[in-house]
Amino acid sequence: MPDGEITGRDPIRETFTPERELPGDVALSDAVAAEIYSEEIPAAPTTRAAPGASKLVTFLWALPGTLWLLLFLVAPVIVVLVVSFFTGTITGFEKVWTTTNYTTIFSSTSTYLDTLGKVARNSAIVTVVCLLIGYPVAYFLAVKVKKVQYAFALFIIALAPFFTSTLIRVEAWIPTMGEQGAVNSILKDIGIINHPLSILLFSDFAVNVALVQLLVLFMVTPIFFQLAALDQSAIEAARDLGASGWRVFLHVTLPLTRAGIIIGSVFVFVLAMGDFGTYRLIGGGKVGSIGVNISNLVSLLQYPQAAAQAAVLVVAMVIGVVVLLRFAKLEQGF
Repeated sequence: MPDGEITGRDPIRETFTPERELPGDVALSDAVAAEIYSEEIPAAPTTRAAPGASKLVTFLWALPGTLWLLLFLVAPVIVVLVVSFFTGTITGFEKVWTTTNYTTIFSSTSTYLDTLGKVARNSAIVTVVCLLIGYPVAYFLAVKVKKVQYAFALFIIALAPFFTSTLIRVEAWIPTMGEQGAVNSILKDIGIINHPLSILLFSDFAVNVALVQLLVLFMVTPIFFQLAALDQSAIEAARDLGASGWRVFLHVTLPLTRAGIIIGSVFVFVLAMGDFGTYRLIGGGKVGSIGVNISNLVSLLQYPQAAAQAAVLVVAMVIGVVVLLRFAKLEQGF
């Protein structure tokens, strides 16, 4: 072919868009081939449950739990609130509406608010001490124990004392902390004290110690499970950036486990506020308790007054929980 002669053939098009030859020497043009290869394969048919059936299944699953909560949580609270507005009598109450039970609580001569303040203070102390004890224990089990089997085995061992009755565990403090108990005897034998320490029993200190022993597991459990599920990539990234172990804990681990801390704190605070047996046995009548007050009123058949005190206690608990949740911003802890 002479130089510079232009032909009608396009070598690039011939390279990339040749006619496709199929078995049987059947030639397909580019247009036909494109039409064949562009056909979509139909998707496999899927079956979906009818919206009504799905909602029915969800309703049936939720029904038992909902009924349980309504019967054993919501209904008793409503009954207590209603009875708190009845008029008390020597033999119980009559269905005459009154606010006297609440005005009595908030009157200047009432000791109820004083007692409520002391119980709230003790509950706050117990919550802080449980956190200081429970977080290191949960951290050790979830982080320092490398094998999951060992961590859960140690966790079950920590649970062992809680398999016994709460009453037995509370009463065990009496021979331990009493004036002739083990603690005072040891302190006297080693010469630290000359006379038994009365603060170890029938005091706020004794009640707080017993409550910490009873409730610390409620702090350990949510923190342990949150630490066990912690995303290690964030911790490794902080270490790669040169952060020390202490800075990693303060700025990464602690904020990521905030939800567990708040959940544990709510459990401990609410249970300590409403405790009855520990104040009765370890307090010995010398430590004020709302639970003991309510029990005494019920013994005297003063049901409306007891119900009013219980209602105020519930409101105080709710306020404490709301303050905890708002202060810690729980939704940012996950």
